[in-house]
Amino acid sequence: MEEVELKRRLERMQIQLYLLVEQRGSFVDPQVVELSQQIDRLVLTIQRIKMNQSVE
Repeated sequence: MEEVELKRRLERMQIQLYLLVEQRGSFVDPQVVELSQQIDRLVLTIQRIKMNQSVE
């Protein structure tokens, strides 16, 4: 996936997270935690891509 696509996906997931927290009313709800962890992994993926591009 291209970096631009990953960033768009990240933005969508952040919106989903916001809505899920509003719905669940808790940051420690298992679904909230899972989505947050998915976002963390995606952020790391984007950072790795950027690092690799700067090395090339």
